Amino acid sequence: MWVLIYPAARFLVPPPRLPLTLTRVQLTVVQKFCLAAYKIIPREIHEVINADGWRTFDLLVITDMDNDSKMESENWKWRAITRKGKLTLAADNTTVKVDWVEGSDHELTSGLNYKGRAMELSDLSEYNGHLLSPDDKTGLLYDIKDDKAIPWVFLNSGPGNTTKGMKVEWLTIKDNLLYAGGHGSVKSENWTDVFSRIRWAAGYPAPGYLTHEAVQWSDKLQRWLFLPRKASLTPYVESEDETKGANILIRGNVELTKFLTVSIGGAEVKHPDRGFSAFDFIPGTEDRLIVALKSKEVEGSDPESYITVFDIDGVVLLEDQKLEGNYKFEGIYFV
Repeated sequence: MWVLIYPAARFLVPPPRLPLTLTRVQLTVVQKFCLAAYKIIPREIHEVINADGWRTFDLLVITDMDNDSKMESENWKWRAITRKGKLTLAADNTTVKVDWVEGSDHELTSGLNYKGRAMELSDLSEYNGHLLSPDDKTGLLYDIKDDKAIPWVFLNSGPGNTTKGMKVEWLTIKDNLLYAGGHGSVKSENWTDVFSRIRWAAGYPAPGYLTHEAVQWSDKLQRWLFLPRKASLTPYVESEDETKGANILIRGNVELTKFLTVSIGGAEVKHPDRGFSAFDFIPGTEDRLIVALKSKEVEGSDPESYITVFDIDGVVLLEDQKLEGNYKFEGIYFV
């Protein structure tokens, strides 16, 4: 399931009501309306060019700590943690290093919850001047501003007639529209077929499965990119799913009808207990280099997060590097 979010200027001119099922023609009309009606604030990325030609970019990551989001010290308050980092890329784009800013961890808190769950923030994206992060429990899309999480939009799990929030796992921008999507298990007329085609193209037909938490659209490549978190040739079994971590990158055309799958770091899955949770394109690389987060969640063990860098052909530049602390980081973004 996915939804389209209009620019912040939506308060001035109400957007057209979207039908439950969007055909290709209807989607094109909506895109043209938004492009004509609004001017989108471009994304800003801080970059430092060093004397040796290496470039340094600012990184921000954010947590989804599931039940551990509940603050024990305060009643009816939940938290997510942000952490700042620096990614430095060699002039020839072949070497990369990531350093985290000591003491930069910051708590974002909220009292808004759904059945005692909240602030499980699953991605980061800047849209029209807003740094946004979705809570996959409440359905709230937060605007991260001045070290605060401000509720911005409520995303409903259905066509506007349910009380449950949408389980948003990824955000991306295409043609000035913000796409908010789930992991592929939610039935939706437009994307059920898409997820099925992706599974077949990647070699995981039913009853096998892929789960998606990391999806981006690339204007430069004119491609959709999917980094599945889990990949299995067998039906879903909760206890076995912990070790179904995927190591594939799937690239799809604009129409999402043709796909190319590449293995990351070779065909063998070196760490099947780790799966992709988010990624961003490294600036200035024509979207050919990717920095990604992986999460490890195993029953009886503390959660772990890792960062890695590779190109769109699957060549790894930075092997999995563990983030300090037992946090599950699920959003990454250049700021």
